[in-house]
Amino acid sequence: MTQVLACAPPASLRDTVSVAAALAGLAGEDPDGVTAEVQALWVAAGKAPGERLRTAAEWDPVRLGVHPAPDPDGTVDPPLTEYLTRPHDTTLRRRLARTAEANQAALVLLVGRSASGKTRALYEAVAVVLPDWPVLFPADAEELTAWIEDDGIDPRTVLWLNETQRYLNGAAGERTARALGRLLDQVAPLAVVGTMWPEHMRRLTNRRSSLETAPHTLALLTRPHTMITVPDTLDCDPAAVAAAAARDPRFAGAVRAAGTGQRVLQHLTAGPELVRRWEMGPDQWFTAPEHAVLTAAAEARRLGHASAVPKLLLRETAAGFMDSTARATAGEEWFPAAIGALTTTEGGPAPLIAERYEPGVGEPDSYRPDDYLEQHIRRVRAHRAPPAAFWSWALWARTADDVYALGRAAEQRRRYAGAGPLYERAIELGHVRARAALAVLRATTDGREAADKTAATDPVAWAALAVTREAAGDGPGSYDAYRRAAESGDAWAWAAMARIREAEGDPAAADAVAARAATAGEPLAWRTLGRMRAAQGAPAVEAFEKAAEAGDGWGHMGLAQVAERSGDLVTAVTHATRAAGKGVSEAWATLVRLHWALGDHTSALGAATSGADAGHPEGWSLLARLRERAGDRSGAAAAHREAAALGVGAAWRDLALLAESDGDSMAAEEAATQAARTGDPEAWTALAEAREEIGDDAGADHAAAEAARAGDLDAWIMLARARENAGDSSGAERAANLAAERGAPDAWAALSRMRERVGDREGSRRAVLRAADLGASDAWTALGRVREQLGDTAAAERAYVRGCEAGDTESYTALGALYLDQGRTPEACAAYRSAVDAGLPDAWDGLLSAMAAQPPRANSAQTVARLRTTGLMPQG
Repeated sequence: MTQVLACAPPASLRDTVSVAAALAGLAGEDPDGVTAEVQALWVAAGKAPGERLRTAAEWDPVRLGVHPAPDPDGTVDPPLTEYLTRPHDTTLRRRLARTAEANQAALVLLVGRSASGKTRALYEAVAVVLPDWPVLFPADAEELTAWIEDDGIDPRTVLWLNETQRYLNGAAGERTARALGRLLDQVAPLAVVGTMWPEHMRRLTNRRSSLETAPHTLALLTRPHTMITVPDTLDCDPAAVAAAAARDPRFAGAVRAAGTGQRVLQHLTAGPELVRRWEMGPDQWFTAPEHAVLTAAAEARRLGHASAVPKLLLRETAAGFMDSTARATAGEEWFPAAIGALTTTEGGPAPLIAERYEPGVGEPDSYRPDDYLEQHIRRVRAHRAPPAAFWSWALWARTADDVYALGRAAEQRRRYAGAGPLYERAIELGHVRARAALAVLRATTDGREAADKTAATDPVAWAALAVTREAAGDGPGSYDAYRRAAESGDAWAWAAMARIREAEGDPAAADAVAARAATAGEPLAWRTLGRMRAAQGAPAVEAFEKAAEAGDGWGHMGLAQVAERSGDLVTAVTHATRAAGKGVSEAWATLVRLHWALGDHTSALGAATSGADAGHPEGWSLLARLRERAGDRSGAAAAHREAAALGVGAAWRDLALLAESDGDSMAAEEAATQAARTGDPEAWTALAEAREEIGDDAGADHAAAEAARAGDLDAWIMLARARENAGDSSGAERAANLAAERGAPDAWAALSRMRERVGDREGSRRAVLRAADLGASDAWTALGRVREQLGDTAAAERAYVRGCEAGDTESYTALGALYLDQGRTPEACAAYRSAVDAGLPDAWDGLLSAMAAQPPRANSAQTVARLRTTGLMPQG
């Protein structure tokens, strides 16, 4: 991580500094001569004396995160190697250009595996497309949030977020995501650029886990047109690669090392060589302490430590990765000796990167592995738990978020004894969700009384207990916990209490709860009751009226829906109008629909216009669809154009499809091109699908290529599926190859499953091998499930085993279930145990079921009963 301040201070501070410097007669002089008063102003502004804002070309690319390539003699010696553009570069540069041309703010994330060239692509694109924009590189989430909220970020700025997940982890990351979302809505033109591994993107965009705990992060990362996939292959013109190799011996060496594959980039930064050395094991290339330090650093990061690993945590956890002989013979200076050897660049890139987090200049205090090596260690150790001592020393993690994340990792792996102290430490450090996690854990390990005592007066903890108890069917217990949550300040708990009473068949009690909630200023309970009653066909008007009286605009929407269902469209218009006046954005589109149904097309047009004026232009798209259904295709096209001009994302796509259905391919492609210029590739994808359906292969290929160029690879995957279904295997494989070249091996994985279902075992095998070779680690697992559905359990088992070898932890769960069905309980236990150690949520019940099925049953039942409350012993 780069600890460099390059942010712009607030305008007032910038002016103060420049004026003070001018008055002192120091403008342009050596900063050492600046007075203490002026230097203090500089420090307050977040700038070192004499430092100015830097463009991409003025930054050292290595400090921005670009991996340098070593010289053939093993030393790292900039300048960078020649840059060869790939298809994603075109997409990236178009999006960055659009931010400047259209005065827009854009978040663009390059997502791909380590050493795939993500950071270099960003560096080259920003330098070429936005050469005069300053590049700001915050050190961490706290600094980024402070820059946004306190200092402000100027327009025409690039915010550089290499390894973007570092800024979005935990509670600090959620605050940062919220600040970034506001920044993107308020400042333009602006480019926020970053990189991320696919596994981090999957984790942060998992709706099941993120919707409740990190909604702002989820919303930020799922903004339209944010992600661009980067393949880990050098899919360039072979002649260009050969020419680069002829000019640069580093390139030539990487091409030779890659052999017949295209993973030249990885060899260019010596990643595979570092992996080879680590794979040799302790006391081979690396000494036992060095190997242990590398492994411990990767493990801490895998299990949730977002930043580089603090020195104390790394030293103590590394001891757990050495055997007894190594620990006895390592010597007193084993740790500094290992650190010194691992951080040197002699013999190639350093396998361990040193960083400093404490203020000021001094010795490193934290370390992280080389990215490529770390990703490999993560994969091969994904199904293993760390040694027992790891959880104890994890208490020394850097931040509350890091401690909490490691506690979650321990609990997910059923190491309850390790999770509890970590949650306690996170509470001490002020983590907002740690008490809730500890309360739920203690409900399992120590019972209800301990859980209630832990929750204390924390509304988040009481709400978590309530949800857990309700899921377990404990109605009274969940109601009581929701009550405690509401009394502690959780506004949503009132609605849950009302819902429970209504579901119990006691509407009077539900009304009483809703009335108390409204008195407390929370009208949601009345609205919840209104929706429940309307869904059941019961009278709902009174509940919605109560919500509206309490100031809830959605209460008026509920009344509008009730009136519409009864056929009273005029009354529905009245209520929807009131909802719009209360700021309910959906009300405008409802008014468009209601006026149209009443035959008042002029008022429908007026509602669409008024909604757009209020910042909610979706009514124009609805009006377009209504006109199209009525046969007014020119009117529909006009409405789609209006929606597109107002920023409705799907409008250009709808306009393209409308033109295509009218046989006007030129107009369709013009609309799709306009969509791509705004960063939306979906219009081209929709055109590819529409043309494929009518057998226009050439037109579909063209549209898919344009979609991929605009950043959407789903078009090629869709074409591969469609052509395979049509019996065009060669066409399917061409499409799959084009998807793979752009970083999406899923098309080959899909082909393997499709061929398996029709009995083409050889074609299936070739396709899954291709998918796995391209990095689709889950391809074997998905194929195994198809084989199991077809009744070929022996072939399914072979596929699951290959999935385990490829590093897909889901394969262990699938194997466990297969073995358990076959009565192979020892093997089922072993497979499920690996899945539990990987932290898979569904594996625990499978492991307990497998253990309960082992003879003697009585002892098995006792063991299972004990494990349900104690979890597994904290040992790897």
